[in-house]
Amino acid sequence: MEENVQPKKEAWDWAKHKPNNMFSITASSDMEFFKWWCTLIHPFVSFTPKEMDVISAFLKQYFELLKQVPIELVNTMLMSKDTRDKVIADCGITLQHLYVIMGALRKKKVFSDSGINPKIIPNIRKNDNGTFQLLILIDKKNDL
Repeated sequence: MEENVQPKKEAWDWAKHKPNNMFSITASSDMEFFKWWCTLIHPFVSFTPKEMDVISAFLKQYFELLKQVPIELVNTMLMSKDTRDKVIADCGITLQHLYVIMGALRKKKVFSDSGINPKIIPNIRKNDNGTFQLLILIDKKNDL
């Protein structure tokens, strides 16, 4: 009896493909890094400038909390009064303005009751020596 064995499909391996283009961004602070991050994901989640400031400040606080407490507690502490006050100070806005912006970000599914949407959080690894690499793959279906 002959077996019909399909060859195992190889998972797409980004390491086999060299980048076509590359550019470098230098961020002088954590806040500036997160603003660049928001700028890069802007085509997928449209932010106003103030929303970008607020989400950047919350991402900064998220990673600062991550250094101090277990990940299970980060989202709970992220929505605390202390963190909210830091975000207000970083963004130069009032509490009422923060509530308006948070409402808009909830509608955009950036925030939920459980915290920041994980898709919005950059995957920063400790062993990357301060370098964050973002690979964007555009799969074109036909020749140009």
